[in-house]
Amino acid sequence: MVGRFSNQGIGFVISIFLARLLAPEDFGMLAMVNVVIGLAAVLVDMGLGSALIQRQDLKEEHYGSVFYFNVAVGTTLFLLFFFTAGLVAQFYERPDLKPIMQVMSLNFIISSFCNVQRTWLRKQLKYSVLTKSGIWSMATGGITGVTLAFLDFGVWALVAQSLISSLTNNIYVYFFTGWKPKLILRKDALKELWGFGFNMFLSGLLDTIYRQLDSLIIGKLFSPAILGFYFRAKSLNQFIINYTSGSLMSILFPVLSEIQNQEERYKNVVRRAFHILNFAVFFILGFLFLTAQDIIVILFSAKWLPSVEYFRIIVLAGFVYPFSALLVNIISSKGNSRAFLKLEIWKKVVTGLNFAIGFWFGLKGFLYGMIIAQSISLSFNILFASKEMKVQKRWFYQIIWKYLAIFIITAGGLRLIEQFAWQPESLWLHGILFGGVFTLLYLGLTRLLRLEGMMIVLEEVKNADLMGVVRRKIFNKK
Repeated sequence: MVGRFSNQGIGFVISIFLARLLAPEDFGMLAMVNVVIGLAAVLVDMGLGSALIQRQDLKEEHYGSVFYFNVAVGTTLFLLFFFTAGLVAQFYERPDLKPIMQVMSLNFIISSFCNVQRTWLRKQLKYSVLTKSGIWSMATGGITGVTLAFLDFGVWALVAQSLISSLTNNIYVYFFTGWKPKLILRKDALKELWGFGFNMFLSGLLDTIYRQLDSLIIGKLFSPAILGFYFRAKSLNQFIINYTSGSLMSILFPVLSEIQNQEERYKNVVRRAFHILNFAVFFILGFLFLTAQDIIVILFSAKWLPSVEYFRIIVLAGFVYPFSALLVNIISSKGNSRAFLKLEIWKKVVTGLNFAIGFWFGLKGFLYGMIIAQSISLSFNILFASKEMKVQKRWFYQIIWKYLAIFIITAGGLRLIEQFAWQPESLWLHGILFGGVFTLLYLGLTRLLRLEGMMIVLEEVKNADLMGVVRRKIFNKK
């Protein structure tokens, strides 16, 4: 979590500079390209990384075979997208997208050389290397992007930021991981992973398509500026994910896979994690919902004001993702990839209906429909996860409703005061006052009701002894 905060903190500061130096159209153009790149990126791994983590009896041939498979697929995708970039430009009716697509396709080759190393680190729970690589890559890429943006390179500043960040990250991981590829490539080793991995790949492919489809449609139907405003709102919503499930889920999957046969311990880990998520998610959601305009205008300037309304709607739907991340990890850690795929299909049917209907009512219609679709998807996740854990569905709902009630009382009450009673003219005063009051009310009520989420967080912080870790690091260096 410290690594996540450091990484995202640096990224957030960099995004402030870039948002002020570049136009919304620049972000929209990169988002158009990233839709296609993101859809194809899932093909590099083919779900074999998840299979390596979930499988308990691994040999060197499994790691080596997946490594060379990834490199082969990454190289193929680079060549494919380099020579077909013109088709993407024709789809968007933007010829200037062709060279951007060709340069961005280099990411396929860059990332393919370190997918297995990252998987090895996650399985061994060696997160210090991943943390340091993320910080270094974010810093180097960010400095490059801001420098080029200051020199009026426009969208190419964002392209350079992406490539330099990816290159730095992968070089660091490759040289500082305890595993190095040996010349081992066995078809049988890939087959042994394929049963679990292929279903996970299909699930991941479906998920990626639906996560990118909104930007694809908006980029086609609306202007790059509108897509830029939407991108800004959506990227801010990532804070809820990054600071809640982002750090927790990367660890939870290998841990749950390891203890999948220890029923009581498994349930206890899930219960504690679910309480932590609820506590953190509804707190961050409420804070961002109330201070949306203050954050966007103060940090990114008034030119991003149209993003505020999009952002408020998105965060109301975004609370589902961290919960779903935990619930689907329950299914995948048990090795039931068939149920995982079935779940993803049902969720995508619901999401697909919103894509088909929502845009008839404009962008806002789609966003409001997303709240309904995400809520239905959450109910599917709870249904499938409860079956895997052999618990009642209310085991999860009883936890959610407690934190949701506090969120509605605190954030909803303050929003009504803001709309019908009093609203400060100063954005700084509004953010400090409403954000501060919400924080006090939310923490006070969770403490008063002695909800487990807050108690567990305080317990974990105390047990972590962060200052002791720092002292030991300094002492050992000396």
